[in-house]
Amino acid sequence: MFTSPASLCLSRGSSTGAPCQINKVLSHPTLPITITAQEDRHIKFFDNNTGKLIHSMVAHLDAVTSLAVDPNGLYLMSGSHDCSIRLWNLESKTCIQEFTAHRKKLDESIHDVAFHPTRCYIASAGADALAKVFV
Repeated sequence: MFTSPASLCLSRGSSTGAPCQINKVLSHPTLPITITAQEDRHIKFFDNNTGKLIHSMVAHLDAVTSLAVDPNGLYLMSGSHDCSIRLWNLESKTCIQEFTAHRKKLDESIHDVAFHPTRCYIASAGADALAKVFV
């Protein structure tokens, strides 16, 4: 495995300029962008070539804890401690579906979300000790 110093540092500031915890980071499978899930309820999009923030949006009512991009790169799924999973159109950055998936436990809810690589399934894991698969 090759390791080297970071070649690009993404801005981590919140909308107020203060540092904000990043809960998840992922690279888009086909576009040169990196997407982060933030403790301050935001999802942020960064240009991989410049490291600059290209889009930021308030995505949930509580911390965004997990992200996944579908295998075709068209949709983004996010999970949050607000107990919801949201499906986003990546081109328009709009929420196209939202549903409650897990119950809160100790102020936490959804820990991870995932797309199946070849089938129309999504999955989530929560603080309620459940893993769910949605068809």
